[in-house]
Amino acid sequence: MLTPDALGVATASTVKTLKVEAPAARSAGIKVKSVEELVEKLKNEAKVI
Repeated sequence: MLTPDALGVATASTVKTLKVEAPAARSAGIKVKSVEELVEKLKNEAKVI
């Protein structure tokens, strides 16, 4: 069985964590009653389709 050292592969971690923070707060979503309402909101309000 080959080891990482025998293959010349370094197994030590080379990643250093600099900072960790919580994601920014998002506004609450909405629930739609139907696919038609969803499509209407995507077309007319969000203008993504």
